[in-house]
Amino acid sequence: MNIDQFSMKQANKAWLYLFLLDVMADLVAVYLGCTSLRYATKPLLMLLLLGWFASYYLQDKRGRMLVIWALLFSCGGDTLLMFTSNNELFFILGLVSFLVAHIFYLLFFIRVKKQNRPGKPWHPVIVFLMLVYIGVLFYILKPGAGALKVPVLIYASVLGAMLLSAIHAFHFPAQLAGAFCVTGAMLFVLSDSLLALDKFHQSIKAAPLLVMTTYSLAQLLLVTGSRKYLQSRNNS
Repeated sequence: MNIDQFSMKQANKAWLYLFLLDVMADLVAVYLGCTSLRYATKPLLMLLLLGWFASYYLQDKRGRMLVIWALLFSCGGDTLLMFTSNNELFFILGLVSFLVAHIFYLLFFIRVKKQNRPGKPWHPVIVFLMLVYIGVLFYILKPGAGALKVPVLIYASVLGAMLLSAIHAFHFPAQLAGAFCVTGAMLFVLSDSLLALDKFHQSIKAAPLLVMTTYSLAQLLLVTGSRKYLQSRNNS
């Protein structure tokens, strides 16, 4: 390993360690109810993860940019949702920002599928199970969603499509990148489901901590899997 490779490896680790430290700081702030600290820790989460992702050399520029945009809009969603108590409009804007982030992840996984498993159809049983999950979740949320019924349904549908696209993009168990991405997508669904249930159905005491734990891990796994896949495409 030459000096440049060693320096790059150290930079990769530094970004990851900073992200993990920020996750721990944010979770402590959530647990202690320290809102002022979260104005610093929460917006930094996805920016640090983006720094880690961008520190790797990846030849597939389009695939790389799709992940970067997903992280940027996730950062926007994180930031906007902090101001929900001031005005409900911030919740809607945060929802839109995360919706766009999911669309970028969806486009990334569709791209992976075209490269990785061209022509392979989606499994009807998996699609059916996802539709059932979305239907049951929406049925539970509908009474409390009020005027946001349609946006919530659209968001849940795009979120489900993102998970389905991740499941169908990779060869299992041959590609470790797929395991990371699918697990991350599943945790993202869980995180958003907990957030929605807490807001529109019934208050869950541990929801803030559970949501941020599953969300942070989901994004880390999605980015790790995406990076591993894109690295495997280098020089291909």
